[in-house]
Amino acid sequence: MFDRQASRLYDVLEQRQRLLLRTLLAVLVLCIAGLFFFRFESSMDDILPKDEVISRTLAFFRNSEVTGKVVISLGLTDPARGTDELFAAADRVAASLDRGLFPEVQTGLSEAAIVEDMDELLDRLPAITSRDDLAGIERRMTRDQISQRLRSTYLQLLKPEGMFLGSLARTDPLGLKGLALQRISALSSAMGYQVTLKNGRFVSRDNRHTMIIAKSTVSVIDTEGSKRMLSSLEGILSTLPGFVSADVIAGHTHSVSNERLIKGDVAFIGVVASIGFLLLYLVIIRDVRTVLIFLVPAAAILISINIAGLLLGSLSYWVLGLGSTVAGITIDYGTHVYFAVSGRSDPGRYVKHVIRPVVFGSITTVAVFGAFFFSRIKGYNEMALFSIICVVLSTALALFVLPHLLVRSGARHSDFVDRAALVLEHGDWSRRSFVIIWVIATAALSWFAFTIEFERDIKRVDGTEQSILDAEQRFHGVWGGKTMPAVLVVAAPDYQQVLELNEQAYGAALRAVGPEQVTSIAPLLPSARTRQENERQWKRFWSPERRLKLRTLLAEEGAVYGFSEQAFEPFFAGLDRGSARTTDAPSALSSRFVQKTDNGFQALTFFPDREELLDAMSGVSSGVPGSYLVSGALLARRIAEDVSADLKVMTVAAFVFVLALTYFAFGNVRETLIAMVPPLTSVIWLLGIMELIGMTVNVANMVAGVLVIGLASDYGIFMVFRSRDDVKAGTILAITLCTLTTVIGAGVLVFAKHPALSSVGVTMVVGVTAGYLASMLVVPYLCGPSSARQAGEVRA
Repeated sequence: MFDRQASRLYDVLEQRQRLLLRTLLAVLVLCIAGLFFFRFESSMDDILPKDEVISRTLAFFRNSEVTGKVVISLGLTDPARGTDELFAAADRVAASLDRGLFPEVQTGLSEAAIVEDMDELLDRLPAITSRDDLAGIERRMTRDQISQRLRSTYLQLLKPEGMFLGSLARTDPLGLKGLALQRISALSSAMGYQVTLKNGRFVSRDNRHTMIIAKSTVSVIDTEGSKRMLSSLEGILSTLPGFVSADVIAGHTHSVSNERLIKGDVAFIGVVASIGFLLLYLVIIRDVRTVLIFLVPAAAILISINIAGLLLGSLSYWVLGLGSTVAGITIDYGTHVYFAVSGRSDPGRYVKHVIRPVVFGSITTVAVFGAFFFSRIKGYNEMALFSIICVVLSTALALFVLPHLLVRSGARHSDFVDRAALVLEHGDWSRRSFVIIWVIATAALSWFAFTIEFERDIKRVDGTEQSILDAEQRFHGVWGGKTMPAVLVVAAPDYQQVLELNEQAYGAALRAVGPEQVTSIAPLLPSARTRQENERQWKRFWSPERRLKLRTLLAEEGAVYGFSEQAFEPFFAGLDRGSARTTDAPSALSSRFVQKTDNGFQALTFFPDREELLDAMSGVSSGVPGSYLVSGALLARRIAEDVSADLKVMTVAAFVFVLALTYFAFGNVRETLIAMVPPLTSVIWLLGIMELIGMTVNVANMVAGVLVIGLASDYGIFMVFRSRDDVKAGTILAITLCTLTTVIGAGVLVFAKHPALSSVGVTMVVGVTAGYLASMLVVPYLCGPSSARQAGEVRA
């Protein structure tokens, strides 16, 4: 039934071959023009699973105040130069920054701002002093404690700088400012950076570097905007004097670097793979008509890009990066047709002999790509659609267009092909000894295959250039902050509501992991309800009796050091300060810990990014509405879990699809199982060898791991059909050349600079080679005597 309908279709199209060729040419011209109208993307999101935790984490990093900023670290390279010259250079850079790109630029904190923030903290004391703080103040109000504190104050006043401390001593004899300063100190170290202030400038520990922090209007995922922004910045930094070095730290550099690497790799892969294909066919087959075989997948890929682009609206560079691999797959169909019709005066008769194995081989490949629709990774879904279209078009072009072009260009037979076919077809490639070796190797590699690990560090598949990584390493060496903390994010539409939820989360975090592990602005910026309660407690605490007690102690112990009875009246007057300015924290702190978002506000609580703390803080998050965790470790864990689950589902789906279609092709269990030997070998050997050479499964190379199932199943199907005498000649040579084309297409990826594409190349080369060896050395022996007998015959 299938053969009859396929033959009829071939005959119909043969009669209209001129119209068919003209139509194809017109479509190709339109598709070339269409390439200039499609949008291509390079976001890392394309190879990450669609998962709430992952999407939310990436969105947080993109939209947070931290990732939206550009940090410029300037350093002195000449020991003879001083910080004054460094600060002058920093001022020139800050003044030159385009305010359309960098509306807010900060080189430090002014002394006036610091003094203002300190005065504001004093005004906030009644609102931020908790019941526990009041208990601590009570413990300070003993005769011994008062005596020690006044003695320390007295000794400070005797020093030259003591003339500036008089007013401070009179307004704060108990050191209440220390309560707020301790909290500020804890907040400033939350990100792990080690920054000091000198003349109001950010200065490093070695006193040789200063920092400029600029808020950018460009999103980190806007690669075109990032290019313009970084180009502007590079132009400004190029004017720095020779004794000043500059490192730029920004998420934008990663986006631009990834796109630059991918584009370069795509161009490199396309050129090298094309040259490799042409040389393979022109040198080995020595027939200029083989250029037509190469044009089949090229035309299919061109049309597929346009169709997929129309359906999806845009395409990822990841899809194009794998285009050379797809070309290596789809070129197989034209290769089989070429060997079927080579030297024939009536190609149609011989093409019909290979229609069934070629079609079923392509269907199994389509089925494998169909398994990628079960993935939650957008890039895999795009690749599945693009590849299925490409495989279908390549099959149609190879079967119904290529034969006519081969005949039109002259039916010259290649002597080299004959000699190669004689060697391969006559060779005793499948022996019992080879099968035994295969069994032993497969059993051994199975042991390692089950211990393969999934890559948890997404940075391993990030294409950031080494120069950017070196700059970040230098930055962290100077300023610290290399280990980023995890964050508990509390979100709410209203400012006061987010403060209340943040306060609730902070209290739960203290109980879960302890105060030494948590950094939050909640103690400095409590909710309105808590502030009011604290103020009531403050007033009750400072009762007339307690004030009299403290006055008496200060007067008696102060007299010993020459303090008058009225010396500390400013302190007592300040106890009744109001709370008019207690609605916000100091701005420098507020912007880091409480941020405005598109949907309202979010408050951040930092803690060390460790597994045991993540588990405890997950419980905290589940108990606070609108809260979630942002963590590098949690992100890596979730990616590994999702990728592992996706891989299992796709692998099972691919095997089920291939098994069902293979059974449909042969109609019996025995031949179906034999045809499945190459794909099973590919998967087992691939995972085992990856484990042996220290590779891991990641979000990029798992696509190749599933893809080799379809490729290797094609080899098994053709070799089993050969044993049936369905494929008349050149099968082994065709499969060998098909393997070489795939290895060339994938092998070029090995040399890609982007680690994701490179890992795909290694995986494809290993998996396809394993499948080829199994189809050549094992399948013929398992097929039985008929196959062995046919191995000695080459049919004209």
